[in-house]
Amino acid sequence: MGNGYVAVLDSGIGGFSCLIEAARLLPCERFLYFGDNKNAPYGSRKKGELYYLTRKNLSFILRYNVKAVIIGCNTLSMTVLPLIAPAVQVPLFGVYPPLNVKRGKALLFATPPTCAKIKESGNLKIFPLEKLAADIEGHKGCLESVDLSAHLAAAKVPMEKADTLILGCTHYFFVKNQFIDHFCPRKVLSGEKNSALRLKKYLADSGIMGNNKEFTVDFIGENAEENYIFYNSVVKNIIFNAKNYKKI
Repeated sequence: MGNGYVAVLDSGIGGFSCLIEAARLLPCERFLYFGDNKNAPYGSRKKGELYYLTRKNLSFILRYNVKAVIIGCNTLSMTVLPLIAPAVQVPLFGVYPPLNVKRGKALLFATPPTCAKIKESGNLKIFPLEKLAADIEGHKGCLESVDLSAHLAAAKVPMEKADTLILGCTHYFFVKNQFIDHFCPRKVLSGEKNSALRLKKYLADSGIMGNNKEFTVDFIGENAEENYIFYNSVVKNIIFNAKNYKKI
């Protein structure tokens, strides 16, 4: 079991942000990537559809020797993961927006289903971005073509600086620099690292940490080839080049 896979499940390329964090913390693990690109984005789908797709995709993933699964999608983690996890034989690790911001102005950006699960507070403003994840998915061959400002305008986000930005959709990792340039925050938070830390603790406590000589990732599913191409053209450089990790 120690040499089994850690699988990453997402609607498309967003889960790569989780893979990046997990690979840095667990460089001796074997990873399996399943991107359900044909059904992306998940943020525009109803809860029943998400439940069906997730059960179906997990059934496919668990045909392999999998010891844990990262649900690399905030929308799935916030909506259907609690319903599905008890019936799955391996642990599922969701990714959640870190909301424990105690000082300064914080702005949270996420898909509408994720935003619906979170309440605003005195220093936290929430802005659902309905189509940004789909735009990122559709422009994965040329991420520079994504115009964040257009999505912010459509959501009527005011022009203001913020102390903290919280990115509540894993796809937003790939336009993080645009968020930084627009809002000039002191810090940017997202949930991928916390997810990877929980995974690492589970593997260590269970005595099933991988001991492979090097990090590997295999691709499965109907969209395996296009995710393999995106990994080699974008993600691989981020994982193996620390200088590019903070700002891509």
